[in-house]
Amino acid sequence: MSKKAKKIRVEGTLGVIIGAGMMGALLLAGLLIPWFGKYDANEISENQLMPPSSDNYFGTDMLGRDIFARVFDAVFIDIGTAFAGVLIPLAVGTIIGTLLGISRNRKVNSFIGSLIDGINAFPFLIFVIALVAFLGAGLGSIILALSLVNWARYARIARTRAVVVNQQGYVEAARTLGYKPSRILFRHIIPNVSSETRAYALSDFIIVIIAVAALSFLGLGVNPPQAEWGAMIKDGANIITLAWWAAVFPGLAICWAGISVAVFSEGLTKRIGEGNQQ
Repeated sequence: MSKKAKKIRVEGTLGVIIGAGMMGALLLAGLLIPWFGKYDANEISENQLMPPSSDNYFGTDMLGRDIFARVFDAVFIDIGTAFAGVLIPLAVGTIIGTLLGISRNRKVNSFIGSLIDGINAFPFLIFVIALVAFLGAGLGSIILALSLVNWARYARIARTRAVVVNQQGYVEAARTLGYKPSRILFRHIIPNVSSETRAYALSDFIIVIIAVAALSFLGLGVNPPQAEWGAMIKDGANIITLAWWAAVFPGLAICWAGISVAVFSEGLTKRIGEGNQQ
C-alpha cells in the first residue's frame, strides 16, 4: 500500500470515528439530559429571557423554559423523524428501482419510470411542504410526505445500478445454475444495488434533518409544548435582538447533527473508495 493510500485510509477511518462520535454524543445527551437535567423541558418559570449562565446553560425562552433542556429533549424528535424519513424511502425506492432495472415489461417500466421522473422534477422541499399542508401538521404527516417524495430519488439510483448489476457474470451464473428468481434478487442483485442507495442516504440524511426543522419552523411539525429545533428557532427568531440564544442554540444543534453525518459520510466514502482501488 502506497503512502498516499495509507493517508487516505487513515483520514477515512478518522472521519468515520469522529462523525460517529459526534452523533453518538448528541444521541447520548438527548437520552440522559432530559432524565437527569436540572429542569424539565416544558417547565414554565418567571425567569423569562434569561441569558446563558451557570444556572441556565443556554438561557431561557419567552416562557422561562430552560433552552438547554429543550434542545436535548428535541434530539430524538428531530433525528428520529429524519431517520424514518430516510429509511422508508431508502427501502421502498431501492426495491422498486431494482425491480424496474431488471424488468423486461416495457409498459410497466415506462409508466413507473415516468412517475419517478415526474416526482423528481419538482423541487424537493416545496413538494414536501405542499404534501404536509394537505395531510395536516404532525410528525406522522412529515414522515409520510418525505416517504412519498423521496422514494423516487432512491428508485432512480437503484434502477440505473440494477441495469448494470443484472448484466454481471455472477448473476448470469446464478441463473444458469437454476437458482430461483427471488434468491437471485435478494442475495445477488439487491445487496449490490443497495450499496449505491445507502451511500446516497447518508448525504440525504443531512437534507432531511434540515427539511424536518424547516417544516416545524413553518408550523407544520410537532404541536406545542413539545420541544423541536425548527419550532424553537421560529420562536427565537421573533426575539433575536432581545435574546439571541433562543434561536442560536437549537440552530447549533442542527449544525452539529449535519456536520456529524457529513464527516461520517466523507470518511466512509474515502474508506470504500480506497478499498475498491486495492
